[in-house]
Amino acid sequence: MSQYNIGSKAFVATEDLEAWRRVKLSAGTGDQVEYADAGEDFIGVTGHKSAQGEHVTVDLKTRGRTFKLSALDAIAAGADFYGADDGKVSAVVSGSVQGKLLEASTSDEEIVEGLFA
Repeated sequence: MSQYNIGSKAFVATEDLEAWRRVKLSAGTGDQVEYADAGEDFIGVTGHKSAQGEHVTVDLKTRGRTFKLSALDAIAAGADFYGADDGKVSAVVSGSVQGKLLEASTSDEEIVEGLFA
């Protein structure tokens, strides 16, 4: 039976995942996720920390709302961000623009608010 989800959905983590990181579906699965790395597209952002094999809530990528994101480096408020390794976001160009930050980040693993493109 098909489902219809708005907002969040539970998946199984295929690796240890931190909160507020971008994730993608694991290859060949529809219910497992792993970090989206630099230049990779993603399905959403983890809502909490999860160990490998545990369920993780993923806030599905959508427009019309903001998301908490884990930054890799300094990014100015209002600047475009790109995907970085381990599900983080960065000012370094890698692939397509993924969104804009609403507040500045100054260091690695700083949690900031952003909008998706």
